[in-house]
Amino acid sequence: MDKDSKVPLHFQIYEEIRGKIENEQLLAGDMLLSEIELQNLYGVSRITVRRAMQDLENEGFVKKSQGKGTIVCTPKHRYDLKRLTSFSEDITKLGEISSSIIREFNIIKADFKVAQSLNILEGDEVYYLERIRLCGDSIVGLHKAYIRMSNEFTLDPSEFNEKTSLYDTLNKKGILFKYADEVLEAKTPDNKLKKILEMKDSIPIFYKERVMYDTSGIPIEYVKMYYRSDVYQYKVTLDVFDDNE
Repeated sequence: MDKDSKVPLHFQIYEEIRGKIENEQLLAGDMLLSEIELQNLYGVSRITVRRAMQDLENEGFVKKSQGKGTIVCTPKHRYDLKRLTSFSEDITKLGEISSSIIREFNIIKADFKVAQSLNILEGDEVYYLERIRLCGDSIVGLHKAYIRMSNEFTLDPSEFNEKTSLYDTLNKKGILFKYADEVLEAKTPDNKLKKILEMKDSIPIFYKERVMYDTSGIPIEYVKMYYRSDVYQYKVTLDVFDDNE
């Protein structure tokens, strides 16, 4: 602890404990020292320790367990918002194995929202692919994808299994993606979604809508994505805006 530093003491404690968690010196399920023990260790007030613990809990690094103390949580999977990647690619980069449970593959008629997103007419047919997404053995999210039908390619249920990447499949059929429009917000899951995602706690989820465009600027896919906020986290690096530019 550097008590002469301009960095607040609670933040120094937060940074040290977070570093130990990220460097795996503290593992999921490990117990932290009690507040009194931390207070004595760092030579700070109880309020300072509590502020650091609260910040760690807010960030999902630890969780207070009644009657037990403060426990290190399983690290959240962090994804960079600056890059357009598939779910399979994101999970692979984390050194994990991605897979899916296919709930439905069908040809359906586009409702107004789907038609508007894919720039087609309401009632036009689209491919519909609904999958539960897994990281290792853990359920991470649910994807509901609507794919524009085209004379350039066809999709068949036999092409998809638990390891299939939709984007890789489309790439192999000559569909090259260039950019996407994406919206991210927090939502409260209904009971049906909570059951699908195997969520016990009533916590918000991350909800994303994405429209993928090919190199000609044609929208190919509109997808609704629901992610568990207790295992999923987003990261973005922002540049400082220069008024002189």
